[in-house]
Amino acid sequence: MRQMSLFDWTPPPPARVRPPRRDEAERTMMAALHERPDPVRVYRQSISHGFESCALRWWWVSRSDLGRMISQGRALTVGERSAKVRRTLTLAEEEEVVAVALELGGCLYAAEALGVTEGIVRTILRERGVDYPRAPGGRHDAAAGRARLAAFKATRRTA
Repeated sequence: MRQMSLFDWTPPPPARVRPPRRDEAERTMMAALHERPDPVRVYRQSISHGFESCALRWWWVSRSDLGRMISQGRALTVGERSAKVRRTLTLAEEEEVVAVALELGGCLYAAEALGVTEGIVRTILRERGVDYPRAPGGRHDAAAGRARLAAFKATRRTA
């Protein structure tokens, strides 16, 4: 065995730094690049250039989401529903749906109270630009929501 001098020593190699995973980097980059467009902007472009130009401009957004954004933008800009809507509800009934949903504090409660589907309630609220009322999820809160629904149905029967 040979005697080592101080000059023979070399430091250990530096610790290897883990590069960021590709999917993490892509996810943060995609989130930064592909923001959700403003519904009013989508609506205005659909009016001036058509739906296909919106689909090409915001290619990462699904067609159904673009349609929803256009209806939201129309509600925010014009304040009324599209002429193409095929619903049996009148405008007064739609206003009642919005009022009942906000009064009872939930889409499902409003749907049960008025005898329509929850999807119609959500669609009407979205078209009007109203956020969905979210009932708290606790057991006591759910009981209070059912009590509000029962009271609403009782007042509706007597009226």
